[in-house]
Amino acid sequence: MPVKAIPKVSIARNGVGAYVHPCNKLTLQYCNWGGSSTGLRRLLTSGRLNTLAASKPQTVFEILKRSGHPKLIFHYNNQDRTVTEVEIKNLKEHEILAKIDEYIQRTGNELFKCNHKVISQNDSVRGVWSPMHEPKGHRYSI
Repeated sequence: MPVKAIPKVSIARNGVGAYVHPCNKLTLQYCNWGGSSTGLRRLLTSGRLNTLAASKPQTVFEILKRSGHPKLIFHYNNQDRTVTEVEIKNLKEHEILAKIDEYIQRTGNELFKCNHKVISQNDSVRGVWSPMHEPKGHRYSI
């Protein structure tokens, strides 16, 4: 009787084998006549967005003309397929480029405060240690 191997699909981990950029699509939404969209309209006509798009070939840039305040919509490749919307009304060209650079480098996950030096998914084998677990004679006294 022949032995058959069990097919196993490897778990995709970013950075192991190939790197996939977290932000895969950026949608720029603006209004053609609104006053709050002047900064984004100037950015589109100046050509500075073309140089930014050429420097980031892994991100798809989409431009939508809709009524309302302008906004940037970032689509991320994380587990939740997060979509982040950033309002950019009344911002100047360089401020919009700074926002694009800031959000395009993110992973799309929620920002959190790290209170511990080590973050692990596994519990410690040895348990929690504190100085009070030492015998009274071996404790450090101040």
